[in-house]
Amino acid sequence: MGIWGISARSRNWLGLCNISWRMSRQSFKHIGRRTFSDSYTVQSDDSVLPVLIIGAGPVGMTLSILLTKLGVKCAILEKNKAFSTHPQAHFINNRSMEVFRKLDGLGDEILRSQPPVEFWRKFIYCTSLTGPILGAVDHMQPQDFDQIASPVSVAHFSQYKLSRLLLKHLEKLGFHMVNSEKREHGSIGEREILMGHECIAVNGAERGVTVTASFLSKGKYMTRDIQCHFLVGTDGAGSSVRKSLGINMRGEKDLQKLVSVHFLSQELGQYLIKERPGMLFFIFNRDAIGVLVAHDLKQGEFVLQVPFYPPQQKLEDFSSEMCKRLIFKLAGLELADVNVMDIKPWVMHAEVAEKFLSCNNRIILAGDAAHRFPPAGGFGMNTGIQDAHNLAWKLASVIKGVSPISILNSYELERSQIAQFNTALSVQNFKAAMKVPAALGLDPTVANAVHRALNDTVGSILPSVLQRTILDGIFSIGRAQLSDFVLNENNPLGSARLAKLRQIFEEGQSLQLQFPAEDLGFRYRKGALVSEDDSVLNVHEAPTGRRRDYIPCSEPGSRLPHMNVKLLSNPSSKEILSTLDLVSIDKVEFVLIIAPFKESYCLARAALEVANKFKLPLKVCVMWPNGSIDGAGRTEAALTPWKSFEEVVEVKRSSDSPSWWDICQMTDRGAILVRPDEHVAWRTKSRIADPIKKMKSIFHIVTGVDCF
Repeated sequence: MGIWGISARSRNWLGLCNISWRMSRQSFKHIGRRTFSDSYTVQSDDSVLPVLIIGAGPVGMTLSILLTKLGVKCAILEKNKAFSTHPQAHFINNRSMEVFRKLDGLGDEILRSQPPVEFWRKFIYCTSLTGPILGAVDHMQPQDFDQIASPVSVAHFSQYKLSRLLLKHLEKLGFHMVNSEKREHGSIGEREILMGHECIAVNGAERGVTVTASFLSKGKYMTRDIQCHFLVGTDGAGSSVRKSLGINMRGEKDLQKLVSVHFLSQELGQYLIKERPGMLFFIFNRDAIGVLVAHDLKQGEFVLQVPFYPPQQKLEDFSSEMCKRLIFKLAGLELADVNVMDIKPWVMHAEVAEKFLSCNNRIILAGDAAHRFPPAGGFGMNTGIQDAHNLAWKLASVIKGVSPISILNSYELERSQIAQFNTALSVQNFKAAMKVPAALGLDPTVANAVHRALNDTVGSILPSVLQRTILDGIFSIGRAQLSDFVLNENNPLGSARLAKLRQIFEEGQSLQLQFPAEDLGFRYRKGALVSEDDSVLNVHEAPTGRRRDYIPCSEPGSRLPHMNVKLLSNPSSKEILSTLDLVSIDKVEFVLIIAPFKESYCLARAALEVANKFKLPLKVCVMWPNGSIDGAGRTEAALTPWKSFEEVVEVKRSSDSPSWWDICQMTDRGAILVRPDEHVAWRTKSRIADPIKKMKSIFHIVTGVDCF
């Protein structure tokens, strides 16, 4: 087995990229930087772009920002000529907000720009937007605002707005957009976003990649080849990169087909602000059924999601006028200012790519290109953002000569674990969403079964008009369960259904918005880390689809717990930092957190010595207990001649608040090694007999560098 559990056979297979195009290995000049245990290094040929990212969505742009801040040259290729204005994803969870928080204030900008929390904290279930409310669920709890578990809150912010902010931050870093009409010749340069270019082929060689892109110029389609050392496919669920490589998706396909209707209505927005503000509205009545996503009540921006059953139903059936009538039926009133902006079909899947890496780790998948989830719980974009966060420091460490290319194996090991878990969790949450219509007598499986029968069995030979009539008849029978005659407390059947509905809401069995235990508490069981117990490597608590609280943990693979601290180097400053801020966003650097004790200083000196010898960036952070700022100069004296350290002191909320080491479920005689992505690489709870030998072993396992 290899360092990260990849067998030699698997590594050899990764290199068998049978995609033959014009590029040859000889076009990449061999100029090595360092010798590593696996013999692969990145070349320093300036004519070849270090990283090319396919897809300028939130994942691709976030990765571009992270890489640029880490000093890695990169560029983006985007098939569309302009950015989409369709709202799409809209919920940003705690962990993603923690990433954005460190990108030059992007997190704060999102929080300032989002709608007020009071406008979106609830999911509302009703017979119409003006009719009786069947139930309402408040998804924000007091602890979601107190910043004990995280230094930043979740956000409700449409994807296209997030993309605009990301683009603005890229422009501040020197990126600029280039239209295909203005770039007929020449290769793509660093910090360019080349619009209107679609990746149509990929050629992976041992030491580089060639991408063939198609673009429209003066009315004619042309192609160009772009060379890069690494290619990252962040080009969405229909990824051309993934398809070019022949990488299959595994999981559940076609869970549901839907039509998404993006529309504006200030009148509806103002009504809902006044009467029943919420993020999602689940509407069930005799005339129509749908889910309304309120992206911004103040701006009156909405997306209506309705089930779609092709080929009996056709996209042409959903004209702007038909969609307006549907909106009126769901709203319970005719709105004077409805403006339908966009109508598009989409398919809900729950799948993960069979692999995230290809061609000797030169081609990498991230975001929806690597995994496709039901939207329930908002896992799609958030998982992709965290893919980028995991990948950025590893790519940078390879390109800068810190680690061998084999460290990228840990990206697939770590992120595929999370993708599989989030797939299961999102499916559970989707099934929870189906409990409400089922309780009302609308079993979604019946309509889906009839639809499959019409398409896959004898029903398929029936005339299309008859198929449509049968399907419409099933829908009408189902919606009849929602009539006032049936759905009322005086009707025994209706009373029982309403009681069941109340039970679902009271017990938290309906669709959930937040999953703190999973958002903040996800843990890599294997990868670029030193596990403490091999027996639990593959043990994950099964997802329940219900909200569970986050419990801080410092086990290897976990996100570093958050606690407020102050820098001792500037005791007069009132600036409060998070422990997450101890990890730099601007360089690939590990952090060793210790308490100010002799044995811990000894370990820190050993770690600094090993890191210096093998050119591994490391900073020591000394955590002083709350109220203790004595011992000035002790750390400097203990760590001389090493200067790569800083000292912080705990900032407690109250005298009975837990200490840093209590939060980590450790004693202050331990130590924690943190990776550049703020995840724990290794920890020790006790004194180490031979710290030099131990730190060599630790750094070898985590980085892949041969320290012996």
